[in-house]
Amino acid sequence: MLGGLFESINEASREFEYDYIYFDAFFLAIWLSVLIKNKKWNPIKYGIFTAIVVYIIDAVIWWNAPAGPNYPSDTTIREYWIGGIKMPHPLGEYFWVKSGADFMMCISYSLFAFGWLWIMFENYVKKNYKEILLYTSLFLGSWMLIPLLSKLILIDDTIVFTIRYMDSQMILWILNVMIGYALLFYIYGTGKVRKKDYKLIGYVFLIGVLESAFMELPLYIFQIRPIGFSFLIFELFFLFNQGCPYLYILQVEVLPLLSKKVFKRRKEDVLVKLVTIE
Repeated sequence: MLGGLFESINEASREFEYDYIYFDAFFLAIWLSVLIKNKKWNPIKYGIFTAIVVYIIDAVIWWNAPAGPNYPSDTTIREYWIGGIKMPHPLGEYFWVKSGADFMMCISYSLFAFGWLWIMFENYVKKNYKEILLYTSLFLGSWMLIPLLSKLILIDDTIVFTIRYMDSQMILWILNVMIGYALLFYIYGTGKVRKKDYKLIGYVFLIGVLESAFMELPLYIFQIRPIGFSFLIFELFFLFNQGCPYLYILQVEVLPLLSKKVFKRRKEDVLVKLVTIE
């Protein structure tokens, strides 16, 4: 039964025109401009950090890792066909054309999604609903307009087809979610580390589901990705929630602690210098 379920959801594909990447870059520039204007430096830094991680996973590891025993030996987890040509290993003359797709799929995705995630997490406490509405509308609106404009405005109709074979990743995804939320529950659900806050655990999970929904909705509406019911449910509950609990802990618990230690160390260094001068 479990094997049959995996077979129905283990291939995530997209097909779009290359100008989708151009429009994505345009709206990314708007997104970053708004963040910069409002001095949202932490979401930007968070997005850059996660972009590096996502790029390494998708464009390096998955691009080179075998898809598994169910596929031909030269099949990798992530594959691309651009203009009907399968991107080779090594890329050679196709390096730049694939780099555009990698930028959209990894870098732009992370700057949008994880920047928004930071803002949503910090607003669990701040509860700045105006800010939540602004950035959620801009985020979702951008991802809805990108495929629409790509369909309406013909700039580069070269077809990009990409597929992610997830046979070897399914169990890992499920374990990531289970371990992550077990850790989050231990910290915020048992009272042993922090005050019990079941709403927080639900909030983190909801944010993970929403982010996945924001991604899948335009892909479905504009027929970029074929989506079955089982696939949709799996993506909604597991795709982004693999990282949500860990990223919340990183943002709220780990980074502030590291910042305090760095500040304390710098303060001590300044005091030492002052004593030396005297």
